[in-house]
Amino acid sequence: MKTYTTYKRLIAKTVILSLLTSLAVALLYGMYIKKRAIDDLARVDARKTSRMAFEALYSAMEKGWSKEELDSIIIRLNKVEPNMRINAYRSPIVAELFGERLQDKQIREHDPMVADAMRGKDILTGDEEIRYLYPIVVKQECLACHTNAKVGDINGVIDVRFPVGNLKISLTTMINSFIIFFVVFTVVIFSILYFRLNSLLVQPLKQFITLIQEIISKNDMAKRVSLKTKILEVKNIESYFNRMLDSIQDYYEKLQELSDRDYLTGLYNRRKFEEFLSYEIKRSVRHGHKFTILMIDLDNFKYINDTYGHASGDLVLKEVTEIFGSNLRNADILARIGGDEFAVILPETPYENGYAVVEKLRSRLETTAISLMFDQITITASFGIAEYPEQGETIESLQTGSDLAMYKAKRAGKNTIARADQSDQEMAAEIQKKGEFLRTAMEEDRFEPFVQSIYNVQTGELYGYEVLARIRDGKRFMAAGQFIEVAESLGLAAKIDQIILTKGLKLREEKGMWDKRFFFNLSTNSLFGGEYIPLIQSHYERNPDLSERTGVTIEILEREAIHNVNGLMDIIEAMKKIGISFALDDFGSGFSSFVYLKYFDTDYVKIDGEFVKNITVNEKDRIFVKHIHQIAQEFGKKTIAEYVEDADTLQILKEIGVDYAQGYHFGRPEPLQ
Repeated sequence: MKTYTTYKRLIAKTVILSLLTSLAVALLYGMYIKKRAIDDLARVDARKTSRMAFEALYSAMEKGWSKEELDSIIIRLNKVEPNMRINAYRSPIVAELFGERLQDKQIREHDPMVADAMRGKDILTGDEEIRYLYPIVVKQECLACHTNAKVGDINGVIDVRFPVGNLKISLTTMINSFIIFFVVFTVVIFSILYFRLNSLLVQPLKQFITLIQEIISKNDMAKRVSLKTKILEVKNIESYFNRMLDSIQDYYEKLQELSDRDYLTGLYNRRKFEEFLSYEIKRSVRHGHKFTILMIDLDNFKYINDTYGHASGDLVLKEVTEIFGSNLRNADILARIGGDEFAVILPETPYENGYAVVEKLRSRLETTAISLMFDQITITASFGIAEYPEQGETIESLQTGSDLAMYKAKRAGKNTIARADQSDQEMAAEIQKKGEFLRTAMEEDRFEPFVQSIYNVQTGELYGYEVLARIRDGKRFMAAGQFIEVAESLGLAAKIDQIILTKGLKLREEKGMWDKRFFFNLSTNSLFGGEYIPLIQSHYERNPDLSERTGVTIEILEREAIHNVNGLMDIIEAMKKIGISFALDDFGSGFSSFVYLKYFDTDYVKIDGEFVKNITVNEKDRIFVKHIHQIAQEFGKKTIAEYVEDADTLQILKEIGVDYAQGYHFGRPEPLQ
C-alpha cells in the first residue's frame, strides 16, 4: 500500500504540474492564435475590399460616369462597414487629363506610403488597424479613356483602412489550433512522465540489476548498492538488499571458515594443513632450507569420552589446542586433522630444533591440569616427527613418515617422541601388504554388500536396510573395520564405495526389493571424486515408482564433513534434486554435530551408538538421546538409533519417540537375500 501511494503521489504531482503548465501555455497560445488569426483575416479582408472597390470604380468608369458619381460610390462603400474607410487617390497622369483634386495632391506629397503605392508598390501594414494600399495599374482597355497613359502606369491608389479588433475569427481556425495544441500537450505530458519515471525508477532498477549481475559474475560480496532516486520504496530496496548482502557475506565467511577450519577448536583442518604443507615444500626448495612436521595423537582420549562424555571430550580438545598454541611461534602452523589428531608445521626448523619444540609441547601437556566437572585430569600425547627432505620430499611421503613415527611413539608406550627411521619400514610394509590385499580383492571381485535391517520403532515394521562393505576371504567375511582405515590412507575408499553401491543397487533391482529404503555409507572423498549421481539416477529411472519412503539414502560422517563444508553442501543440493536423501551418521560424537543440522539439508540423523547402547543403565546417555531426538525433530529430520541390542533399549527409544532403530536386537549384517 505504501509503495502504491508513493507512486500515485509521484504521478499525480507530475500530471498536476504538467496540467498547470499546459493551461498557462494554452492561454498564451490562444492569445497568440487569436491575434495571428485576426491579423491574417484583416489582411485578407483588406485585399478583398480593395479589389471590390477597384472593380466597382472600374465598372463605373467603363460606363463613363462622372467624378461626382465615382465619389458617391466610395461614400456608399464606406457605409457598408462603418469602421472601414475606403479612399481613392488620383495619380498625376489622371490629374493631368481629368483635373487635379486638392486632397489627392496633398496626400501624394505628404503620405510616403501613398507615394510608394503611386510607384506601383502593393503595401499592407498595421497592427491595430490594417491599411492596404492597392495601386491601380493601367491595362490595355484603360487606354481608351486614359490617352496620356501607357500599359503599366499607375492611374491611382485605393486606400483601405480596416480595424482589427472588430474581426471574429472562425470556429474552424480555433478548433484546428487547439487540436494541434492538445496533441503537442499529450506528447509533452507523456514525455515528461517517461523521463521522470525513467530517472526515478527505471534507471535505479537498471543500476540495481547490473550490480546484481556483477556480484554474481565476480562473486564479490563486498559490493553494496547505492541508487540515485527520491522514491522511498526504491531506497528501501537498496537498504534491504545491502542488509541481505551483509548477511550473505557473513554466512559466506562462516562457511569459508568452516571449509578451512575446525569448528570446535578454530584450528586449520586437514585440507588447509595440506595446502600449507605444499606451500612450505615449494618455499624450502626455493630457499634450500629444512623444515619439520609433527603428527600428534592424544593418548587414551576414548577413555575421556567414555568416562566424562563427549561434551567433556570437546572441552579437553579446546584446552589442548590452547596449550599447543601458546607454546608455538606465530609462524608455526597448528591444525586439527582428525578427532584427537593434531599436526604442526615448523617452518625453517631442522630436526634438532624441532625436537626441542616437541619436547616443550609434550612436557607442557603432561604437566597441565585440565578441569572436568569435579575432577582434575592430565593428558598425554604421542608425537611423530618427520624432517624435509630426509623423511620425504612430497606431501604424501612427509605425512606417511610422520604418521609412522607417531605410531612408533604409540608402540613405545605413549607420551613419547619418535622419528621415523629405517626400522619403521616394517610398519610401512605391513600397510603396503594390506593395500595389496585390498587391490587383489578388488581385482578378484571379492567385495560383497551386506545389509543390516532398520525397523520402525513405533510400529515394528521393517523400514529399510543399511548396506555395508565386506571382503570374502575364503569361507569368512572381513568387516569394514578391519580394512577401512588402510583403504582411506591409501586412497582406495572411493573405489570400494563405488563397488558396494553398484552391487547393492544391482542386487536390489534383481531381487525386486523396491518397497524398502536403502542406506549407503559413502565417504566424502567418494562423493567428491565418484560419479554417483548418474549411477543412482539410472537406478531411479529403471523404477520410476520409487517413492520418498523407498528411495536411496547416503550416510555422511561428521569427521569427514568437516573438511569441505561448502563443497559437500553443493553435492547434497545436487543429489537431492533427483530424489536422493541424506543422513548424518554417528550424530552426537562431536560438538559440531549440531552445527551441521543448520548447514546440511539432511533427512535423517543417526544417533551415535555409544549413547544408545547404555541408555538402560546410564541416565546421562538417555538424556543425550532424548535431546538429540527433540532437536532433530524440530529441524524436521527423522532419527535412527544405532547399537540397539536388546528389548529394554528398544522400549526406552519408543518412549522417547525415536523413529527408527538398527542393531543386533533386530539382526546382524548378512548378505542381501
